Amino acid sequence: MPAAGLDRDAIVRVALTQLDEVGLEALSLRRVAKDLGVHPSALYYHFTNKQELLDEMARAIIADALNLADAPHRQRWDDWLVFLARTQRRAVRTHRDGAILMFRSRPTAADQLAYLDTLIQLLITDGFTAEGAGRAFSAVSGYAIGIAAAEQQRANIALDPAVLEKIGAHSGFATIAEAAAAEDAAFEHGLHWLIEGMRAELAAAPSNSA
Repeated sequence: MPAAGLDRDAIVRVALTQLDEVGLEALSLRRVAKDLGVHPSALYYHFTNKQELLDEMARAIIADALNLADAPHRQRWDDWLVFLARTQRRAVRTHRDGAILMFRSRPTAADQLAYLDTLIQLLITDGFTAEGAGRAFSAVSGYAIGIAAAEQQRANIALDPAVLEKIGAHSGFATIAEAAAAEDAAFEHGLHWLIEGMRAELAAAPSNSA
């Protein structure tokens, strides 16, 4: 029997708080149960294992970061990939170890799977092959999550004066650090390069050149 007043959302919210406090590796169902004031077995009514909890946590941070007001008004592949990238980056940056969580989670919920079906079909309709559509999604999603992880890591490095002193005098690092300092602009520029590369490849495809 489920514990009174305990549901999946309550567990996920406590788990996200724990994520920020102790990080992903230290997060456990036992620790979450302790904060909820229940026996660990009570959580297994809602989640079979830690992986299922991670899946739901990742889904929750995307939902929290989702701004439907920014959603594309046109059914264009590039608009939707840009929207995907911006949403994923925003989500990852809201929590400690957000990038690792996203990479370790699985899109198991019905709405997540339906979204992926819709997005891939949109890409195919607009000229991508099925393989190309999968690669386009992976490239944009990987870029968004990866750049957010790098941004968070840079913030950690900036807190250590010894590290900055050691590497700050090197021109290569200084150039990269300067370029990355304006995080939003750097992210948008990289995303633009990705999308433009896809546009160029689509335009050069035999079916689009006739």
